Amino acid sequence: MPVSIAAIGAQRPAVLEALEREFDVHKIWQAPDRLAALAPIADQVRGAVSHGMAGLPTEVIQALPNLEICSIFGVGLETTDLTLARERGITVTIAPVLYDDVADLAVVLGMSACRRIVEADTYVRSGKWASGRMDYGRKFSRQRAGIVGLGRIGTAVAERLQGFGMELQYYDPMPKPSVPYKAFDSLVGLADASDILFLTAAGAHGAGPIITAEVIDALGPKGVFVNVSRGWLVDEPALVSALKDGRLAAAGLDVFADEPNVPAELLEMPNVVLSPHIASNTAETMAEMGSCVVENIRSWFAGNGAIHPVT
Repeated sequence: MPVSIAAIGAQRPAVLEALEREFDVHKIWQAPDRLAALAPIADQVRGAVSHGMAGLPTEVIQALPNLEICSIFGVGLETTDLTLARERGITVTIAPVLYDDVADLAVVLGMSACRRIVEADTYVRSGKWASGRMDYGRKFSRQRAGIVGLGRIGTAVAERLQGFGMELQYYDPMPKPSVPYKAFDSLVGLADASDILFLTAAGAHGAGPIITAEVIDALGPKGVFVNVSRGWLVDEPALVSALKDGRLAAAGLDVFADEPNVPAELLEMPNVVLSPHIASNTAETMAEMGSCVVENIRSWFAGNGAIHPVT
Protein backbone atom coordinates (compact mmCIF):
# COMPACT_ATOMS: atom_id res chain seq x y z
CA MET A 1 0.00 0.00 0.00
CA PRO A 2 1.18 3.56 -0.65
CA VAL A 3 2.39 5.64 2.28
CA SER A 4 -0.32 7.83 3.83
CA ILE A 5 0.34 11.59 3.75
CA ALA A 6 -1.79 14.09 5.68
CA ALA A 7 -2.12 17.50 4.02
CA ILE A 8 -2.42 19.69 7.12
CA GLY A 9 -2.22 22.97 5.22
CA ALA A 10 -3.62 23.67 1.75
CA GLN A 11 -1.36 22.88 -1.19
CA ARG A 12 -1.26 23.96 -4.82
CA PRO A 13 -3.00 21.56 -7.25
CA ALA A 14 0.30 20.67 -8.92
CA VAL A 15 1.76 19.63 -5.55
CA LEU A 16 -1.23 17.45 -4.75
CA GLU A 17 -1.22 15.87 -8.19
CA ALA A 18 2.47 15.01 -7.88
CA LEU A 19 2.04 13.54 -4.40
CA GLU A 20 -1.09 11.58 -5.32
CA ARG A 21 0.80 9.75 -8.06
CA GLU A 22 2.93 8.09 -5.38
CA PHE A 23 1.17 8.45 -2.04
CA ASP A 24 -2.23 8.18 -0.39
CA VAL A 25 -2.97 11.86 0.31
CA HIS A 26 -5.60 12.94 2.83
CA LYS A 27 -6.73 16.57 2.43
CA ILE A 28 -7.11 17.31 6.11
CA TRP A 29 -7.09 21.09 5.73
CA GLN A 30 -10.51 20.91 4.04
CA ALA A 31 -12.17 19.54 7.17
CA PRO A 32 -13.79 21.94 9.66
CA ASP A 33 -12.07 19.99 12.47
CA ARG A 34 -8.56 18.81 11.54
CA LEU A 35 -8.14 16.59 14.58
CA ALA A 36 -11.45 14.86 13.97
CA ALA A 37 -10.49 14.28 10.35
CA LEU A 38 -7.14 12.81 11.41
CA ALA A 39 -8.56 10.41 13.99
CA PRO A 40 -9.65 7.57 11.64
CA ILE A 41 -6.31 7.52 9.79
CA ALA A 42 -3.92 8.64 12.54
CA ASP A 43 -2.07 5.34 12.87
CA GLN A 44 -1.53 5.11 9.10
CA VAL A 45 -0.07 8.59 8.54
CA ARG A 46 3.72 8.61 8.18
CA GLY A 47 4.15 11.92 6.36
CA ALA A 48 2.55 15.35 6.32
CA VAL A 49 2.62 18.45 4.17
CA SER A 50 1.71 21.93 5.35
CA HIS A 51 2.48 25.60 4.80
CA GLY A 52 4.01 28.31 6.95
CA MET A 53 0.77 29.68 8.37
CA ALA A 54 -0.74 26.26 9.22
CA GLY A 55 2.56 24.65 10.26
CA LEU A 56 2.77 21.48 12.32
CA PRO A 57 1.22 22.44 15.66
CA THR A 58 1.46 20.54 18.91
CA GLU A 59 -1.99 18.98 18.73
CA VAL A 60 -1.37 17.59 15.24
CA ILE A 61 1.93 16.01 16.29
CA GLN A 62 0.23 14.47 19.31
CA ALA A 63 -2.52 13.07 17.09
CA LEU A 64 -0.10 11.27 14.73
CA PRO A 65 1.88 8.56 16.56
CA ASN A 66 3.73 7.32 13.47
CA LEU A 67 4.58 10.63 11.81
CA GLU A 68 8.11 10.69 10.38
CA ILE A 69 8.31 13.87 8.32
CA CYS A 70 6.45 17.11 7.62
CA SER A 71 7.31 19.04 4.47
CA ILE A 72 6.36 22.72 4.70
CA PHE A 73 5.54 24.94 1.72
CA GLY A 74 7.46 28.03 2.85
CA VAL A 75 10.04 28.87 5.49
CA GLY A 76 7.88 30.07 8.38
CA LEU A 77 8.07 27.83 11.43
CA GLU A 78 6.20 29.98 13.94
CA THR A 79 3.19 27.66 14.02
CA THR A 80 5.29 24.47 14.16
CA ASP A 81 6.23 22.87 17.48
CA LEU A 82 9.87 22.18 16.65
CA THR A 83 10.68 21.16 20.21
CA LEU A 84 8.11 18.39 20.23
CA ALA A 85 9.04 17.39 16.67
CA ARG A 86 12.65 16.94 17.79
CA GLU A 87 11.59 14.96 20.85
CA ARG A 88 9.52 12.67 18.66
CA GLY A 89 12.23 12.32 16.01
CA ILE A 90 10.05 13.96 13.35
CA THR A 91 11.91 15.66 10.52
CA VAL A 92 10.54 19.06 9.47
CA THR A 93 11.58 20.47 6.12
CA ILE A 94 11.13 23.87 4.47
CA ALA A 95 11.22 25.30 0.96
CA PRO A 96 14.15 27.75 1.18
CA VAL A 97 13.72 29.36 -2.24
CA LEU A 98 11.62 32.47 -1.55
CA TYR A 99 14.11 34.91 -0.06
CA ASP A 100 14.65 36.97 -3.21
CA ASP A 101 10.95 37.47 -3.85
CA VAL A 102 10.21 38.53 -0.27
CA ALA A 103 13.13 40.97 -0.26
CA ASP A 104 12.04 42.38 -3.61
CA LEU A 105 8.55 43.07 -2.31
CA ALA A 106 9.88 44.71 0.84
CA VAL A 107 11.78 47.20 -1.31
CA VAL A 108 8.77 47.72 -3.59
CA LEU A 109 6.47 48.41 -0.63
CA GLY A 110 8.96 50.81 0.91
CA MET A 111 9.47 52.68 -2.34
CA SER A 112 5.74 52.72 -3.11
CA ALA A 113 4.95 54.17 0.31
CA CYS A 114 7.64 56.84 0.00
CA ARG A 115 6.93 57.82 -3.61
CA ARG A 116 3.14 57.43 -3.25
CA ILE A 117 2.92 55.14 -6.27
CA VAL A 118 -0.57 53.82 -5.57
CA GLU A 119 -1.86 57.34 -4.98
CA ALA A 120 -0.18 58.49 -8.19
CA ASP A 121 -1.81 55.72 -10.20
CA THR A 122 -5.23 56.69 -8.83
CA TYR A 123 -4.46 60.36 -9.49
CA VAL A 124 -3.86 59.69 -13.17
CA ARG A 125 -6.78 57.30 -13.64
CA SER A 126 -9.23 59.66 -11.95
CA GLY A 127 -8.34 62.54 -14.26
CA LYS A 128 -7.04 64.73 -11.42
CA TRP A 129 -3.74 65.33 -13.24
CA ALA A 130 -5.55 67.73 -15.58
CA SER A 131 -6.22 69.97 -12.58
CA GLY A 132 -2.60 70.14 -11.45
CA ARG A 133 0.28 68.17 -10.04
CA MET A 134 -0.20 65.93 -7.01
CA ASP A 135 1.55 66.65 -3.73
CA TYR A 136 5.14 65.68 -3.03
CA GLY A 137 6.27 62.21 -2.16
CA ARG A 138 9.43 61.60 -0.19
CA LYS A 139 12.87 60.43 -1.20
CA PHE A 140 13.59 56.70 -0.98
CA SER A 141 17.29 56.64 -1.81
CA ARG A 142 19.93 57.56 0.78
CA GLN A 143 17.61 57.20 3.75
CA ARG A 144 18.41 55.53 7.07
CA ALA A 145 16.99 52.02 6.84
CA GLY A 146 16.42 49.92 9.95
CA ILE A 147 16.01 46.16 9.50
CA VAL A 148 14.33 44.14 12.24
CA GLY A 149 15.66 40.60 11.94
CA LEU A 150 18.82 40.08 9.91
CA GLY A 151 18.21 36.51 8.78
CA ARG A 152 18.11 35.32 5.19
CA ILE A 153 15.31 37.71 4.21
CA GLY A 154 16.65 40.67 6.19
CA THR A 155 20.09 40.18 4.66
CA ALA A 156 18.58 40.05 1.17
CA VAL A 157 16.70 43.30 1.88
CA ALA A 158 19.92 44.93 3.09
CA GLU A 159 21.76 43.89 -0.06
CA ARG A 160 19.10 45.53 -2.21
CA LEU A 161 19.01 48.70 -0.14
CA GLN A 162 22.75 49.12 -0.55
CA GLY A 163 22.04 49.84 -4.21
CA PHE A 164 19.94 52.81 -3.11
CA GLY A 165 22.79 54.26 -1.09
CA MET A 166 21.02 53.75 2.21
CA GLU A 167 22.58 53.89 5.64
CA LEU A 168 21.89 50.38 6.96
CA GLN A 169 21.38 49.37 10.56
CA TYR A 170 19.62 46.50 12.27
CA TYR A 171 18.31 44.82 15.38
CA ASP A 172 18.59 41.07 15.84
CA PRO A 173 18.76 39.12 19.12
CA MET A 174 21.41 36.90 17.51
CA PRO A 175 24.73 38.78 17.06
CA LYS A 176 25.91 39.26 13.47
CA PRO A 177 29.56 40.25 13.94
CA SER A 178 30.50 39.70 10.30
CA VAL A 179 28.07 42.21 8.75
CA PRO A 180 29.09 45.82 8.06
CA TYR A 181 25.82 47.33 9.32
CA LYS A 182 25.38 49.13 12.61
CA ALA A 183 23.74 46.98 15.29
CA PHE A 184 21.27 48.28 17.88
CA ASP A 185 20.52 46.57 21.18
CA SER A 186 16.88 47.68 21.24
CA LEU A 187 14.05 48.04 18.76
CA VAL A 188 13.16 51.47 20.10
CA GLY A 189 16.72 52.64 19.53
CA LEU A 190 16.71 51.29 15.98
CA ALA A 191 13.36 52.88 15.17
CA ASP A 192 14.47 56.23 16.57
CA ALA A 193 17.52 56.17 14.29
CA SER A 194 15.62 55.07 11.15
CA ASP A 195 13.65 56.78 8.41
CA ILE A 196 12.25 53.49 7.10
CA LEU A 197 11.81 50.42 9.30
CA PHE A 198 11.61 47.00 7.62
CA LEU A 199 10.21 44.08 9.62
CA THR A 200 11.71 40.80 8.37
CA ALA A 201 11.90 38.88 11.65
CA ALA A 202 10.41 35.55 12.66
CA GLY A 203 8.32 35.28 15.80
CA ALA A 204 6.10 32.74 17.47
CA HIS A 205 2.37 33.16 17.11
CA GLY A 206 0.83 34.20 20.40
CA ALA A 207 4.06 35.54 21.88
CA GLY A 208 2.89 39.13 21.50
CA PRO A 209 4.00 41.97 19.20
CA ILE A 210 7.56 43.18 18.95
CA ILE A 211 6.60 46.30 17.00
CA THR A 212 4.86 48.02 19.89
CA ALA A 213 3.34 51.48 20.22
CA GLU A 214 6.66 52.62 21.71
CA VAL A 215 8.59 51.41 18.65
CA ILE A 216 6.09 53.05 16.29
CA ASP A 217 6.27 56.36 18.16
CA ALA A 218 10.09 56.19 18.05
CA LEU A 219 9.95 55.86 14.27
CA GLY A 220 7.98 59.08 14.31
CA PRO A 221 5.80 61.29 12.11
CA LYS A 222 8.23 61.20 9.17
CA GLY A 223 8.83 57.46 9.45
CA VAL A 224 7.76 54.68 7.09
CA PHE A 225 7.06 51.13 8.27
CA VAL A 226 7.23 48.04 6.02
CA ASN A 227 6.11 44.56 7.07
CA VAL A 228 6.81 41.42 5.02
CA SER A 229 7.06 39.19 8.09
CA ARG A 230 4.00 38.31 10.19
CA GLY A 231 1.05 40.49 11.14
CA TRP A 232 0.98 39.19 14.69
CA LEU A 233 4.40 40.73 15.35
CA VAL A 234 2.88 44.21 15.18
CA ASP A 235 0.54 45.98 17.58
CA GLU A 236 -1.91 46.58 14.75
CA PRO A 237 -4.28 48.93 16.63
CA ALA A 238 -1.28 51.06 17.62
CA LEU A 239 -0.10 51.10 14.00
CA VAL A 240 -3.53 52.13 12.72
CA SER A 241 -3.77 54.84 15.36
CA ALA A 242 -0.34 56.27 14.54
CA LEU A 243 -1.09 56.37 10.80
CA LYS A 244 -4.49 57.93 11.41
CA ASP A 245 -3.15 60.60 13.75
CA GLY A 246 -0.09 61.50 11.67
CA ARG A 247 2.35 60.06 14.21
CA LEU A 248 3.64 57.79 11.42
CA ALA A 249 3.98 59.00 7.85
CA ALA A 250 3.24 55.87 5.83
CA ALA A 251 3.34 52.09 5.71
CA GLY A 252 3.70 49.23 3.24
CA LEU A 253 2.01 46.09 4.55
CA ASP A 254 1.89 42.59 3.09
CA VAL A 255 0.74 40.80 6.25
CA PHE A 256 -1.90 41.40 8.89
CA ALA A 257 -2.89 40.16 12.33
CA ASP A 258 -6.12 38.45 11.23
CA GLU A 259 -5.67 37.53 7.58
CA PRO A 260 -7.49 37.86 5.27
CA ASN A 261 -9.25 40.48 7.38
CA VAL A 262 -7.67 43.92 7.20
CA PRO A 263 -8.65 46.75 9.55
CA ALA A 264 -11.24 48.88 7.79
CA GLU A 265 -9.40 52.09 8.65
CA LEU A 266 -6.31 50.95 6.74
CA LEU A 267 -8.42 50.47 3.61
CA GLU A 268 -9.28 54.16 3.63
CA MET A 269 -5.76 55.50 4.16
CA PRO A 270 -4.00 56.84 1.06
CA ASN A 271 -0.64 56.75 2.88
CA VAL A 272 -0.76 52.96 3.24
CA VAL A 273 0.18 50.47 0.52
CA LEU A 274 -1.51 47.10 1.00
CA SER A 275 -0.87 43.70 -0.57
CA PRO A 276 -2.54 40.35 0.24
CA HIS A 277 0.39 38.34 1.67
CA ILE A 278 2.03 37.90 -1.73
CA ALA A 279 5.71 38.34 -0.87
CA SER A 280 6.66 34.96 -2.34
CA ASN A 281 3.79 34.80 -4.80
CA THR A 282 5.50 34.64 -8.17
CA ALA A 283 4.91 31.85 -10.67
CA GLU A 284 8.57 30.87 -10.60
CA THR A 285 8.91 30.69 -6.83
CA MET A 286 5.54 29.00 -6.27
CA ALA A 287 6.57 26.24 -8.66
CA GLU A 288 9.98 25.88 -7.02
CA MET A 289 8.47 25.78 -3.53
CA GLY A 290 6.03 23.11 -4.64
CA SER A 291 8.90 21.04 -5.98
CA CYS A 292 10.65 21.34 -2.61
CA VAL A 293 7.58 19.99 -0.81
CA VAL A 294 7.25 17.02 -3.13
CA GLU A 295 10.96 16.20 -3.35
CA ASN A 296 11.44 16.25 0.43
CA ILE A 297 8.62 13.73 0.86
CA ARG A 298 9.72 11.64 -2.11
CA SER A 299 13.37 11.53 -1.00
CA TRP A 300 12.47 10.62 2.57
CA PHE A 301 10.31 7.67 1.66
CA ALA A 302 12.81 6.51 -0.94
CA GLY A 303 15.24 6.10 1.96
CA ASN A 304 17.49 9.00 0.98
CA GLY A 305 16.64 11.37 3.83
CA ALA A 306 15.23 14.88 3.65
CA ILE A 307 16.65 17.51 1.30
CA HIS A 308 15.88 20.67 3.31
CA PRO A 309 15.63 19.59 6.97
CA VAL A 310 15.44 21.98 9.90
CA THR A 311 15.10 19.18 12.47
